Amino acid sequence: MAGSKNKKNQNDQILHLKTQIKHLTNELRLTREEYETATKNYFDMYSNMERRIQERITESKKLQKMFREKSQQLQIILDSSPIMVYFKDGQKKFIRVNKKFSRTIGIPIKKLIGKTYAELFPDNIGHILEDDAEVIKRGEPVLNRTGYIETYEGRIEILIDKIPYKDIDNNVTGIIGFARDITGLKRAEEEKKKLEAQLQRVRKMEAVGTLAGGVAHDLNNILSGIVSVPELLLMQLPEDSPLRHPISIMQESGQKAAAVVQDLLTLARRSAAPAEVVNLNNIICEYLKSLEHEKMKSYQPGVEVETDLDAGLLNILGSHVHLSKTVMNLVSNAAEAMPEGGKVRISTENRYIDRPIHGYEGVEEGDYITLMVSDSGVGISSKDIERIFEPFYTKKRMGRSGTGLGMAVVWGTVKDHRGYIDVQSKEGKGTTFTLYFPATRQEIDKEKVLLSIEDYKGRGESILVVDDIKEQREIASNMLTVLGYEVDAVSSGEEAIEYVKGHPVDLIVLDMIMEPGIDGLGTYKRILEVQSGQRAIIVSGFSETNRVKETQRLGAGAYIRKPYTLEKIGVAVRSELTK
Repeated sequence: MAGSKNKKNQNDQILHLKTQIKHLTNELRLTREEYETATKNYFDMYSNMERRIQERITESKKLQKMFREKSQQLQIILDSSPIMVYFKDGQKKFIRVNKKFSRTIGIPIKKLIGKTYAELFPDNIGHILEDDAEVIKRGEPVLNRTGYIETYEGRIEILIDKIPYKDIDNNVTGIIGFARDITGLKRAEEEKKKLEAQLQRVRKMEAVGTLAGGVAHDLNNILSGIVSVPELLLMQLPEDSPLRHPISIMQESGQKAAAVVQDLLTLARRSAAPAEVVNLNNIICEYLKSLEHEKMKSYQPGVEVETDLDAGLLNILGSHVHLSKTVMNLVSNAAEAMPEGGKVRISTENRYIDRPIHGYEGVEEGDYITLMVSDSGVGISSKDIERIFEPFYTKKRMGRSGTGLGMAVVWGTVKDHRGYIDVQSKEGKGTTFTLYFPATRQEIDKEKVLLSIEDYKGRGESILVVDDIKEQREIASNMLTVLGYEVDAVSSGEEAIEYVKGHPVDLIVLDMIMEPGIDGLGTYKRILEVQSGQRAIIVSGFSETNRVKETQRLGAGAYIRKPYTLEKIGVAVRSELTK
């Protein structure tokens, strides 16, 4: 009985376990279905989310592309503007500028962005930068302001409009500026006024000259009796005659009148046409030994005259008489300007001119010789300097130092010699007259000066002449060929660089200023990369500059100024080759 009961209990337990297993199995099946369903829902949700994210990314990329295109379009529009345009943020930092602004300032666009003007030019004292704070604070435009800004080329004057840069909520977040460089415009207006005044003076001088020519013709006939007759009378009178003194006074007065007539003829340009080959150094030396110079020193005993004459000065085609009178008038004026004494400096030099001269709209390019007469006297006021070349305009003492025709004679002589004249003066500091006369390579009396050239003749060395002016290349090449060198020539720095890559040369004659393209300094730097230690000399029509000195620090030799002379270029080349 007991065994049957135990067996029944076991069966019941087994049945109960089966039932539980069945329930657990059902629950597990439901749980797995729920899990699978949940997993499916999760992956569906993830897929939808991923799709939306991709759609958002695609949309964002489209927006970014559109933004870049719009930004590029805006930059193209800004860069096409003929005026300077820039955007600044609230801290006055540049956030966008156009090419015109970048070129004018002299700084690449990438280096401008994120900088304030004060950071770029800490020494700037232009007042227009103060307008930035005013625009940001008030939120109103500032228009038609003028002022100065610094650039890497120097200070320029600008006309500027500034307007507030606002966001969509109308809050001021920066500045938009529109600026025009008016430096050239102002300079052109001033130059126009000067040229108009100069034209008026020229017309006045022409009118006075025409009148003077007619008057001088008649006066010459009258003066014959006043100058010639007294001379005849003096020849007949005994040495102790009481009439000699008054007749001598009469004769001297007639000679002075004759000199005034000669000045009038010069104004009329009836006798000042260049006719002979002369050297200005000789004329200056003759004047310093003349009676006129001694007379000037007697009136101005405290004045000293010093000279600095170019030993290789080229000749000019000119009138010896009128050039002598020009030197005398300039020195006399300089001495009169120093009543308490001082130094008059006379200097000459050769120059090659290819740039405008102060006061002249156009200048014929070429070789010139210059005469400079400087003093440290009272100077000329801005009011008087406009009139100093007018006939009979003078502040000198009449009877001692002239009639007021001296500077008019200088003006007429310079004009008749196809030259130019520049006057620089400061009250209380002194005055410098610089006269330019076209040079000639003709020799005085058609006789060539023979020089010993053995010391600087070439020995077949190869020379490359680099110059952007055809005539200058030919002159230098011909001279160096005569001296015994093998010469070739190119017209730009770029050509010179390519030439030396395949044709090493012993020496380069390098022009400092070449347009367009790189200048002498840039050329020499790049040539040194090709041919280390390349020998060179530098030539230019201008005075020695910092760029010339920098080129010499890199290894270039002597600097010589145009125009060329055989001795000048020969000595420089020989000296550099024999270092």
